[in-house]
Amino acid sequence: MKWVTISMVLMLVFALFAPAAAEGEERYSYIAVKDVTIQLERADASITMNYTIDGGISFLVLLLGKSDLRQKALTILNFDDARVDHLDLNRIEVYVDNVSEDYGQGSYWFPAHRFGVTIPSLTVITPQDTKRYENISTFPEGFGYFA
Repeated sequence: MKWVTISMVLMLVFALFAPAAAEGEERYSYIAVKDVTIQLERADASITMNYTIDGGISFLVLLLGKSDLRQKALTILNFDDARVDHLDLNRIEVYVDNVSEDYGQGSYWFPAHRFGVTIPSLTVITPQDTKRYENISTFPEGFGYFA
């Protein structure tokens, strides 16, 4: 019984604090990113990331709380001052104020951005257009849009 308890504690510590797995570029620790959607509204953004987490970890997250999942998901997205609106075992929704630069008269610039992993499917929605990217970890130049 003692060995079972010790083994479970060690597995828990490893699972929650292990570095990014080398299995795929879309993975960070126990999270595998499926897709990210960024909806730009004026200078602000609503961001949704869908993901899966490793099977055995789901129970541990429910048992111990979502703070580690939250931190890892925010590290993947890599936006300063992101406010978490929703977090569950499959999705995080965040809101970021002033993610784009306001150039006045309804014009905005979404600057270059680096995610914490490679995003398999990224959709960026502006009032005029929807842009789709595959297997992207960086916006090297950014882009402009109008409100």
